[in-house]
Amino acid sequence: MRSSRAWLSLLLLAGSAALGLAVGPGGFGFGVGPEIMAIRLPRVLLGIVAGIGLACSGAALQAVLGNPLAEPYLLGVAGGAACGAALAILLNLSRTFLGSLAAPLLAMAFALGVIFFVYRLARVGGRLSAETVILAGMVVNAFLSGLIMLMMVLAGRQLQEILWLLMGSLSLVLTGDYVYLFMISSALVLAGCSALWFWSRSLNLFSLGEAQAQSLGVAVEAFKRRIFFTVALVAAAVVSLCGVIGFVGLIVPHLARMLAGPDNRRVIPLSAALGASLLVLADSAARTLAPQELPIGVVMALLGVPFFVLLLRRSRRSAS
Repeated sequence: MRSSRAWLSLLLLAGSAALGLAVGPGGFGFGVGPEIMAIRLPRVLLGIVAGIGLACSGAALQAVLGNPLAEPYLLGVAGGAACGAALAILLNLSRTFLGSLAAPLLAMAFALGVIFFVYRLARVGGRLSAETVILAGMVVNAFLSGLIMLMMVLAGRQLQEILWLLMGSLSLVLTGDYVYLFMISSALVLAGCSALWFWSRSLNLFSLGEAQAQSLGVAVEAFKRRIFFTVALVAAAVVSLCGVIGFVGLIVPHLARMLAGPDNRRVIPLSAALGASLLVLADSAARTLAPQELPIGVVMALLGVPFFVLLLRRSRRSAS
């Protein structure tokens, strides 16, 4: 049963990638010409990388915090990355020596700076509790949202570019330095998610409580630091490439647990396959279901909210 689910998830990913290559503006099928395929292929690759990163990060964060509503952006990473990219757009840093890499590089720098600040803010008495991490992340996110709104007011003609960043997009063109940025960010995402899977046995022990995990040999505080900074690095790499895409890191781990049970050794790889498939399918829908391309964050919101309504109804039925 477990192996069949794994094969089905891989088949779903392969089918999603094939659909992403076959549909979109410019024609249907694989005989659309190399120019069209050169546009679609990077989107599919980015969707796979971003889906893997967000879904695995969400699964690990939900496990270590014991909070079903935890997701990668909870730590303030999305707000920091969006603030950095918006500042680069507002200041026209693309005209400097950084060129087109100004926004993603500043996004990465701000995201990493924010996670260090959230860590220092949430650390009380040498410990990181789930409550203080969540509260610190919420406070920092609220402050950064205010800064982003201020920059949007000042943006003028650049407002559309900032809005597109906040709603997410996979419209990456692998030209020039972007090839190296994509390769580096993809390596960070895949290495981070591999580390999260390697730590999945310890994540399972956290379901018993921190005291029990400590008694079973887990260095709780050091382990939480590793998880938080790994999740932040993965999320920062994703946001620097495609902006803020919500709901993937929130709903996919729940779906994986419904299919595979609570064992994170199965949940994390299944989340990777499901997250990649979902994001590629959502991007295919964003390119084809409207006269003009929709931000992928809009499509994910339309999918995510009904899912949580169904999940809430299911939990009520099981409780009764």
